[in-house]
Amino acid sequence: MSIIRAIDAMIKELAEKKIKPEYVIMGKGYFYKWIIEITREGSLTLEPGKKNYKYRHRNIPVIVCESEILEVVPNAKFMVSQH
Repeated sequence: MSIIRAIDAMIKELAEKKIKPEYVIMGKGYFYKWIIEITREGSLTLEPGKKNYKYRHRNIPVIVCESEILEVVPNAKFMVSQH
């Protein structure tokens, strides 16, 4: 499974509903696979000596968490208003 394709599909699904994606949330396992995929694509270069990075996928901020989740989420206010 391509992590990049999975994220892009979730972004497309939100776009079809006219909902702006706010964050990409992924667990560490998905994060490591995603990093490998984007470095193979050449869309990420890691600078030697730099300790902190802020990652983005298609200009959407990436949040890495402990659980094994892979999700693209809209604004929290939107999600609360739907329930």
